[in-house]
Amino acid sequence: MKTEWVHKKLGDDDVAKIIMGQSPSSASYNDENIGLPFLQGCADFGEVFPKTSVYCNEPLKVAPQNSILMSVRAPVGTINKADQKYIIGRGLCSIVSLINNDYLYYYLLQNKNRLEQKAQGSTFLAINSAEVNDFDVSYPESLSTQRRIAAILTSADKVIAATQKTIAKYKQIKQGMMEDLLNEQCTMNNVQWRKVKLGECCESELGKTLDEGRNTGLYRPYLCALNVLWGKIDRSTIKRMRIEDSELERYLVKKGDLLVCEGGEIGRCAIWDYDDVIYYQNALHRVRFYDGYDARFFMYLLCHYNDLKLIEQYGKGLTIKHLNQTAFRNIPVCVPDLAAQRRIAAILSGIDAKIAAEEKVLEKYEKVKKGLMERLLEEDNDE
Repeated sequence: MKTEWVHKKLGDDDVAKIIMGQSPSSASYNDENIGLPFLQGCADFGEVFPKTSVYCNEPLKVAPQNSILMSVRAPVGTINKADQKYIIGRGLCSIVSLINNDYLYYYLLQNKNRLEQKAQGSTFLAINSAEVNDFDVSYPESLSTQRRIAAILTSADKVIAATQKTIAKYKQIKQGMMEDLLNEQCTMNNVQWRKVKLGECCESELGKTLDEGRNTGLYRPYLCALNVLWGKIDRSTIKRMRIEDSELERYLVKKGDLLVCEGGEIGRCAIWDYDDVIYYQNALHRVRFYDGYDARFFMYLLCHYNDLKLIEQYGKGLTIKHLNQTAFRNIPVCVPDLAAQRRIAAILSGIDAKIAAEEKVLEKYEKVKKGLMERLLEEDNDE
C-alpha cells in the first residue's frame, strides 16, 4: 500500500515547536561549568552534537534535550542534535519535533539548500522566526514509516561514524610513528643520523609563471598549489596554460618528483606518482633527489617538520608567507642512510595505504547515504 504523505509548515502545532535564540548578558558567561552550556551560533557544532566550553548562569532561551539545533545566521540551516539542555543565542533556534524527531532531523539536513534560499540580509545572511515557522515540510502520515526511514538513515550514519573512527585511529598511529621514526634520536637498527641542508640532498626549481597575457605556446596541463595536498595529489581539477615547446623539459614533472608548495601553506608536499605528462606552476618547487636520498622519506620528513612548526620559520613575508628557493634549500634536515630512509618510508606508506583504503570505503558509504536520503525523504518513494 502506498504511504500517504502530509504537507505542512514547520511551525504548525502538530509538526514542531520553534524556540528562537536570545543572547544573554556576556557577564553571565563562564568556563567553570556554572549553569548550562551556551551556544551563540553554530561555531561549536560537531558532526552530530555540539562541543562547547562556555557556560551561562542567566538563561533566556533554552533548547530542550533531544531537540534539533539549527543555525539561523550564516551559514543558515546547519543543524545538530541537542544531547543535553543548551542556552541558545540569537544565531540559533531549537526545533522541538512533534513528529519523529530523527526523521525531521534528516529531512532538514536534506533540505538545507532550501533554508539557505530563504536567507536574507545585506551584512550577513539570516532567516527570522516567521521564515523558520513558514518552512514547508513533508513527511509520511504513518509514524511507523517515519521511524523506519529514520532507522535506515541512522544505521547508515553508524557505519559512516565507525569508518571515520577507524580512519582517525590510523591517523593517530601514523602521527605517533612519525614522531618516533623521523628524528635523530631514532636508533632503529643502530642507524646514524647526520645533519645537512635540504639543498645538499636535491635539486629544486620553481615552475612556470602563469601570465595569460604574455605566455605563448600550446595549452598544456599543469599542477598548481591547489593540486598538492599533504601526501597526495588531487587530480580532480587540472588546469591548462600556454607553454612553449622549448620550455617543456624545464617544467616537466616526472614520476617520483616531490612537489612542495612555495606559498600559502608553505612546505605542503606530495609525490607525483603517475605516468601522465604534466607541468607545474611557479607556486610549486619541483624537487628531484640525488642518489642516496629517498623522495618519499623526505615527503614524510617535511610533513613532520610542519607539525613541529619548523618550516614556517623559513617563510618570508608579513601576511602571506612564501618559501623561496634560498630559504627552501637552507632548511636543515636530519637524515639517516638510504636503507633506513626506505624502511621508514615503507612503514609510513603502509599506514597511508590503510587510511586511503578506509577513505574509499567512507566515500562509498557516504554516497549510499546520500542516495538513501534522496530516495526516502521524497514523497514518491516506495519505502
